[in-house]
Amino acid sequence: MYIHSVKAINYKSLSSCDNEIILEPQITSIIGKNESGKSNVIEAISRINFFGDMAPAFNSENLNRNVDSDASIGYEIILRPTVEDKAFGITSDSKVIITKDEQATTGGLYDYYCNHIKADADVLLELIEKNAFKLSNQDYNNYIIYMETLRASESLHIRRMGALFPIFESWIPRADADKREEIKIALETLRNKWLAITERIPTVFYRNSSKVLKASYTLDEVQKELANPNSYPNSLLYELVHIIGIQKSDFIKAVQTGNVGSKMTLRDRIVRAIDSKINVKFQKFYLAEKMYLSAGMDANVITFTVRTSDGEALNFSERSNGLRWYLNTFIDALYHGVSRSNVVYLFDEPGISLHVNAQKELLNLFRDLADKGNQIVYTTHSPYMLDTKEDGIYRIRAVDKDSTGNTHVFKTAYDSRLSSDSKEDTLTPIASAIGMNFYDTFGPAKDKLNIVIEGVSDYIYIHCMAKLLEYDLSSYSLIPSVGAPNCVNICAILHGWGCPFIAVFDYDNAGVNSGGETLSKEFLFDLNVNYCYVIPVTQDDIKNKTYVSNPCMIEDVVTREELARFEEIFPDAKDVGKTLKAKLFSTAVENGEYSPGEQCRNNFKALIDRVLAK
Repeated sequence: MYIHSVKAINYKSLSSCDNEIILEPQITSIIGKNESGKSNVIEAISRINFFGDMAPAFNSENLNRNVDSDASIGYEIILRPTVEDKAFGITSDSKVIITKDEQATTGGLYDYYCNHIKADADVLLELIEKNAFKLSNQDYNNYIIYMETLRASESLHIRRMGALFPIFESWIPRADADKREEIKIALETLRNKWLAITERIPTVFYRNSSKVLKASYTLDEVQKELANPNSYPNSLLYELVHIIGIQKSDFIKAVQTGNVGSKMTLRDRIVRAIDSKINVKFQKFYLAEKMYLSAGMDANVITFTVRTSDGEALNFSERSNGLRWYLNTFIDALYHGVSRSNVVYLFDEPGISLHVNAQKELLNLFRDLADKGNQIVYTTHSPYMLDTKEDGIYRIRAVDKDSTGNTHVFKTAYDSRLSSDSKEDTLTPIASAIGMNFYDTFGPAKDKLNIVIEGVSDYIYIHCMAKLLEYDLSSYSLIPSVGAPNCVNICAILHGWGCPFIAVFDYDNAGVNSGGETLSKEFLFDLNVNYCYVIPVTQDDIKNKTYVSNPCMIEDVVTREELARFEEIFPDAKDVGKTLKAKLFSTAVENGEYSPGEQCRNNFKALIDRVLAK
């Protein structure tokens, strides 16, 4: 399963409305001007722990300052099953509600529990009912709570379910001797089935620092850092020593000069521990090549080297930025108890100190990490950290803060509700990323046709259907705008830069009067040469204002009947905004879950052929 959405209610600048963030199955970018609340969004997600204590999330200092003192912080989280989860038996979304005192999971996870695990829980319940462990005082109170957790009459408490197993196991010796083995077997059977569920629930990891493992450390650096790691916020040495399970005093002794037997033994232990505690696990995390971290001690210095299965050992600093980023992230995650896939990795401004090429490489590393079954969520101001290729533009979320100080999260960076004073700062990275300022990013292009689209939903539908109809996407560059007037501005810039282009407008009042007619009158551009509409029209049609009596938008090209059929099959697409509906439609088509009808296909073929005739 992956986290489909998070709603953090009353957490810092997040209030109770417009704060649900929809996460993509792989990579989600968050943009917004400074002080808009991006970091609060990342921090709120970072507090999520389905299995452990979330008390820090509910501290009174985190309560939104605009709410009443008796208000409380809460979470509503939607977990969505993957194809593998559906094959396993979890076939629908799960909703997890978490407050300071409670946790309740309903939907797919709870249904699976009832259908596949509840019977084993009932067996255990029957064996331990009537205080079979002979408990008293607080132990007995906890026993009652865990018994109710096992019964799970309306919802599932994931954290308590996980916590009861070691506690019940510790209580088994208190039960009657003739029942202990039976209870132990029933508990172990239930635990194994429960673990099969928990492996599918994601873990959240927030890498909120830029800690790295240096290539070498002097004895003085080792002693100071291990004694006071908080004074060294950019180093991972303390974390590495903790992971490999070596005492700090032994590690320091191993670094000291000398070749006496005890020091040589300690050095061998450190190398073996690095191999077993780090390298073995890292092979499953980093699949590009076999990589082995090692350490050498000489002259009061410890040096870290990396070798591959077919190469020589090189100083850690001589290895690629990508490998070092992966290893540093892995060590940090391992130290925080994260050692598996199905992790939601959170990064706040990860590229802020990197040059342009390094930012682009980091984006590639995100994609690689996501391909291993993880989710990536990160904030950025940089156009080089935004992936606008193919459907990337609707993997971007916008964050804005209103005059009262409340943060609002929008499903698309082009939401009309974005405040006017933040639009420029918010949208500039996207404008840059799609090429409106930089030739060395993703467009515009001088060697192919730039197709300027009036809105994001138009962009999504046209891009989706072009792929479905097997048009060569490399022959043109789609550039989405924010309404007809901005579309005109982009066309003017492209014209000035000498880039071939054609604008596509909806055939309605805005598309004609603020779009096509403006290009015609102010720039002397020609209909069906420099601009066109989503349906074939002539100047006589425009003169007769048929766009008033018979308007046509991109949804009419899809056809209203097609969209109604889609909504019947996918009820989530009902009563949502046009951009989100387009995204759901596109995702379903590209995943092979929905096939558009002949009329829809023909309409888009006609439109795309007309545009490419330019």
